[in-house]
Amino acid sequence: MPPVAAQALSNRQDARWRQRAAKVLPGGMTGHLNAAALPAGYPQFFEHGQGCRVWDVDGNAYIDFMCSWGPNLLGHHHPQVDAAARRQQALGDCLNGPTPRLVELAERFVARSAHADWVLFQKNGTDATTVSLMVARAASGKRKVLVAARAYHGSDPWCTPVSAGVTPEDRAHLIRYGYNDVASLDAAADAAGNDLAAIVCAAFNAVHCATARRHRTARAAARAEPRHGVRRRP
Repeated sequence: MPPVAAQALSNRQDARWRQRAAKVLPGGMTGHLNAAALPAGYPQFFEHGQGCRVWDVDGNAYIDFMCSWGPNLLGHHHPQVDAAARRQQALGDCLNGPTPRLVELAERFVARSAHADWVLFQKNGTDATTVSLMVARAASGKRKVLVAARAYHGSDPWCTPVSAGVTPEDRAHLIRYGYNDVASLDAAADAAGNDLAAIVCAAFNAVHCATARRHRTARAAARAEPRHGVRRRP
């Protein structure tokens, strides 16, 4: 949403809720959901969603290009999704173990992905990235991990962009390279030497935004991995 358009919208209720939140929540909001750094008028609090649109607490409507940060691919209140959720909730909303749906979903993922033999479910991107890093280290017996400078890979101590509460030891085995800078990636791989466990890269850099060259680092990483004994995983 352009800053000019955002400033023209009413945001009185949003401002009131931000003031209340600041008294009971650190920073007024949790993690990357905090809209304080976004353009003036960008909504922090939303009231409801329907289809491809969401409404903030002031009644302003927006097209949800974010898809609720990824998982809401079919839109808000899709009738088939809601019906399936209600059926499952009627059976139990929090049990002491998973239902057979877990196995059925894993089977569907494996069947649809030629490169996947197993499925490991995580509740968010931070957990997924961190588990991937741990798997790479466990499989390789190595420690060094290459990450792009200023790229966002989650909120755990090893990758969070916030320095508060993070110790040097949390990031002792990280080596940074420049996003879309193949020479710096090669230099980082050489610095890791025979201790390289993984190269973390993304086709889209949320900090710098995507460019026409966004796949250059990924291609270079694919070339660098065999040279340093890293087994590639799609």
